Amino acid sequence: MNLPEALARVRRTNPLVLCLTNFVTVNDCANGLLAVGASPVMSLNGEDAAALAEVSGALVLNIGTVTPGFHEAMKLAGNAARKKGVPAILDPVGAGATWVRLSAALELIRSARPMVVRGNASEILALLQKGGDAQKGVDSSFANDQKTLEEAASTLAEKLGTVVAVSGETDILAAPGKITTVTGGSVLLTRLTGMGCLLSALTGAFLAANGEDYFAAARAAHELLKTAGKKAEESLARPGALGEFKIRLFDELSLSGVETA
Repeated sequence: MNLPEALARVRRTNPLVLCLTNFVTVNDCANGLLAVGASPVMSLNGEDAAALAEVSGALVLNIGTVTPGFHEAMKLAGNAARKKGVPAILDPVGAGATWVRLSAALELIRSARPMVVRGNASEILALLQKGGDAQKGVDSSFANDQKTLEEAASTLAEKLGTVVAVSGETDILAAPGKITTVTGGSVLLTRLTGMGCLLSALTGAFLAANGEDYFAAARAAHELLKTAGKKAEESLARPGALGEFKIRLFDELSLSGVETA
């Protein structure tokens, strides 16, 4: 499965993607899903989220602004999705920063059994309970040691029996018995808040539309954001203009693959 094929399936099937995501980036996640042809639905209420999870194509769980009530809603939605065979993706935002976030992420892994876990380097290492560095915000505080990160991704993938994605200058995707990387993109993606959250939402759309090849679906989502980011930066009238870049990024997402849909 390549990116054009995977994206064409998203546009053809218009999957419903339920996002329980943080309030900092919820609008961008919704608009990003619309841009690629998916249908977003958001929820904060546990009973509502559980009911929506049963009829959705995928579930996105993002702990960026986790509260006790929101965490409970995520657990209810995750349990409902698991029972119905709906694929879930977990974004353990800031898991390396506090024990509250780490315990919430680990509990969701146990209860929801996500098909994909996607985070930055320190978040993924935190899930393996390696390293002791705190985080500034949600940015990775670890050096870009490619070999270490590939080993961590593979170890966590084997441990959980799922796809693990480590986002960075080079994205790493691992599943039991396989690993790949995705290069390219734009440094400007790191200067806007919530681009990881957007990537998790897009991954949900690809999981929903592309059967049970979750590894290939996740890889396609990462390739799409890298490609759109690169094209968006190249099209800027003023190099480095973040506002213009964000608009161009969503333009590129909305135009990607339309000729093959």
